[in-house]
Amino acid sequence: MKSDYPGSNRVERPSVSTAEKHLEAVVADLRGQRLADVVYYPLTTGDDGRCPGEWDFGDWHEPTMGVELLTGSGHRYSAIWNNTFTEYGLEIFPKPMTDFLLVGPGGSVAVPVSDHPRWAGLIGENIVAAEICWDHDPSGAVRVPSAIRLGLRETAVWIAAGRSSDPGSEAGFYLGTDDIMVVFSQEMASQTGIPKHR
Repeated sequence: MKSDYPGSNRVERPSVSTAEKHLEAVVADLRGQRLADVVYYPLTTGDDGRCPGEWDFGDWHEPTMGVELLTGSGHRYSAIWNNTFTEYGLEIFPKPMTDFLLVGPGGSVAVPVSDHPRWAGLIGENIVAAEICWDHDPSGAVRVPSAIRLGLRETAVWIAAGRSSDPGSEAGFYLGTDDIMVVFSQEMASQTGIPKHR
């Protein structure tokens, strides 16, 4: 929202309660939608900045900048990391990814993944559940959306603000980073530290 001060073009953050209500409404809107397509947005690599960075790690994917979900009704939802709540959390918006990212050399690149074995069996299925997995910031004062859990058929997929740790780290994964990861099993969700939805 714009500042009320005349001549100011400063954008003010929404209040946390307003942001929570907005996020909860968008996530609720996903319920009952038919999943038609999924696109990842990893950062680019290579000398020309056109190749997608590595993102497929088996039971989890790391499309760094975001995930776009296209529904059967034609709506696009963009899951990105953002700092509305504190540092970094997962947010989803009912807008195309191009509203948020520089897509092209040196930025991010669109990678269609609907044919990937992890997604292929879910395309065409209805999203029967969509919940926010809330965590708290380090002070414990503010709830932060760490992930959203999408229930499709007899499985679930988590889209989280997080990444794998540096090689050799005992932690394994970090949540609340400026990265996006997608997790395909409850076991991996627990290993990454994604809180249970409430």
